[in-house]
Amino acid sequence: MTALALRRTTWGHPELAAGGAAAAAWALLGVHALHPHSGTEPFLGALAGWVVMATAMMVPGALADVRRLALSSMWQRRRRTIAFFLGGYLTVWTAFGALALAALPLLGVSAGVLLAAATAWELTPWKWRAVRRCHLIEPLPPRGARADAACARAGLGYGVRCVTSCWATMLAMAAAGHLALGLMAFLTMVSAAEKLVVRSARLRRPVAAALAGAAVVALL
Repeated sequence: MTALALRRTTWGHPELAAGGAAAAAWALLGVHALHPHSGTEPFLGALAGWVVMATAMMVPGALADVRRLALSSMWQRRRRTIAFFLGGYLTVWTAFGALALAALPLLGVSAGVLLAAATAWELTPWKWRAVRRCHLIEPLPPRGARADAACARAGLGYGVRCVTSCWATMLAMAAAGHLALGLMAFLTMVSAAEKLVVRSARLRRPVAAALAGAAVVALL
């Protein structure tokens, strides 16, 4: 691909950089799974693993909204828009992960139990209201520090709505750990489909059935 063709591709698809970050996160997780460390992982190491895992799992489902937000901003600001938005988004998931990693050892809840809770949450109307609200992003100021702050706030709000939607499955991942790549891939597909598929509420029953099956496997 020539430099001009690459420039045109990135111009027309500003979300590719975010997709590349998610792909890099998956690569890091794969390398870590092939060379796991022995012993108990310290909290900061577990939190760093969580951040990589959240990037790998949650950014793919956000790519359509990242693209829409970038294309609505001035072309000079597209990269800044994406960076500030994803920075706010992943800040929320980092805070959620820190709370989850601190609380789960005290509660002693297994990934199987949390997947059962995710199955129940999947069937509630509150879950699907949160999914629909994930796409509500207000127009941003065109330039300057106000635009940067608005991008970060938009990412924070988006993150809060996504946590409301996906808290149960991500708690299960916090319990399972970032070496459980099979479960991670499954839950990534579930999260992305619920955000990207038109009328994704139709997925609630098949996804709930799949989560119930995963819960049974984890419990056994």
